[in-house]
Amino acid sequence: MAVIHGVASSERDLLNKYPHAVNTIKDIDKVHKNLKEQMKQKDKGFFGRIRRMHRQWQINTIEENRNDPMHAGASGELQVLDELSKLSDDYHIMCGVEFELSNYITYKNQKNLKSAQLDFVVVSKRGIVVIEVKNWSDAYHKQNMDFSPHEQVDRGGLVLWVSLKSWQDPTNPPVTKVLLSIQSNMKYDPNFKFVLTRNLDNINSFITGQKIIFSETETKRVIDRISGHVTL
Repeated sequence: MAVIHGVASSERDLLNKYPHAVNTIKDIDKVHKNLKEQMKQKDKGFFGRIRRMHRQWQINTIEENRNDPMHAGASGELQVLDELSKLSDDYHIMCGVEFELSNYITYKNQKNLKSAQLDFVVVSKRGIVVIEVKNWSDAYHKQNMDFSPHEQVDRGGLVLWVSLKSWQDPTNPPVTKVLLSIQSNMKYDPNFKFVLTRNLDNINSFITGQKIIFSETETKRVIDRISGHVTL
C-alpha cells in the first residue's frame, strides 16, 4: 500500500462546513441519523435545552450542506486517493500540496504566477507526478468553458518545477503533469502539450510505467522536501 501524506484537500475544505462530529464524508449520514435519534429524547432543565438547541443546529448544518457542489470534488479526490493507495509502498502520495515562490514568474508571456495548490503529488524512483482531479459532468464542463483545467494543472506543475529546480541533488528534476477526469470527459488539449489526461482506470499503470530516474537517496530527499508543503 502506498504511503499517504495528509488528506484530500477538497474533503478537508468540505468538512469545515460540517459539525466537528463529522470526520469524513462517510460519517455524514451516520452523524445525521444519531442526532435525529438523540432529538427524540426529552432533555430537562436549562442545560438540556442548550444541548437540544446545539443538536438541532448540527442537524440543520448537515442538511443545508448536503447539496453543496463541493461534494463532487471531494468524492472525486477520494476515489483517486483510494486508487493511488493501491500502489506499493515505494510510492508516496502527497495530498493538498501548496507551494509559493518568492517572486512572480512568467506564464504565457505574463508575469502572473507565484503560488499553486496541487491535489496530489506522487513521488517515487519513477519521478514526480502532479495530479489535478476533476469530477465534472458534461453539463458542468460546458458551463465552465472559460476555465481551463488543463491550464490549472499546467500552472501548478510549473510552480512545483521551479521550486524543485532551486534545490540540489537531484538537480532540476522533471515534473509530469496529469489532468485526471473522473468521468473521462476531458481530452488532451494541444494548447497545453505537456499536460496529459488520464482516468481512474489507467492512472496507476501510467505511474508505474514511468522510467526509473531517481536513486533511493534522491527519492527520499524529494519526499522530505515536498512533504513539508502538505496541508494537513
